[in-house]
Amino acid sequence: MLNLYLVVFIILPVFAFAQTDTVGKIKYTGDFVFNEGIYKTFQEFKNDSPSIKKFFIKKLNPYSNPNYIQLDYICPDSLKKKNDCEVNDVWGYSNKGDVYISHIYSAYYFKLMVVGALCHFSGITGNESGIDANQVTMNLSTDEDYQQYMLDFETGEVTVFKYKTFCAFLLTHDIDLYNELQKQKKKKKLIFKYLLKYNERHPIWFKDN
Repeated sequence: MLNLYLVVFIILPVFAFAQTDTVGKIKYTGDFVFNEGIYKTFQEFKNDSPSIKKFFIKKLNPYSNPNYIQLDYICPDSLKKKNDCEVNDVWGYSNKGDVYISHIYSAYYFKLMVVGALCHFSGITGNESGIDANQVTMNLSTDEDYQQYMLDFETGEVTVFKYKTFCAFLLTHDIDLYNELQKQKKKKKLIFKYLLKYNERHPIWFKDN
C-alpha cells in the first residue's frame, strides 16, 4: 500500500503540470481560425495575438511578384487625425484564416502551407542564389527562384526543408520517427509525409483568446 501511495505521489505532480500547461489553450487543428492582424514578433504569432488588428494590404506594383506587398494601418497624427501608416520589419500577418511570414526581404510575405510543430512554406531561395531585391520585385518565374522551408514552432528558427536538415531535426526531437524514416526505401521523397507525421505526434496549442 505504501508503494502505491509513492507512485501516486510521484505521478500526480507530472500530470498536474501537463494539465496546467494547456489550461486556457486550444489545440491546433485544421479548423482553427487565426485572429486577423499583424504579428510584430514571432511570439505574437505563437500566442495568436497580433498587436495590430486593423490593417490594409497594398500591392506595390501590378507587375511585381505577388508576394511583394505593403502593410498599412490606421494611425493618428499629432492632431489625432487618422492616417495610413506603413508597417515595416514585422514577423508576418494573418488574413482570412491564413498566416503569412516575412522572409528574406522586407515586404515579401509567404503563406504557411502547413501550420504545426514544424510549419512549412515555400519562399525565395535567398541571397546565395544571386537574386537581389530589385530582381525579386520584377519577377520570379522558375522553380530555382524558390525553395522549401520549415519553421520550428518552439524556437521560431527557419531552415531549408530538405532531407539532411529534416533528419538532423528528427534526431534531436523524435528519434523513433527518425528511425522509422531510415527504414523506408524512398526516404528522401517521403520527408514531407514525415513532417506531417511529426506534427501529428507533437500537437501545438494556442491561447484561447
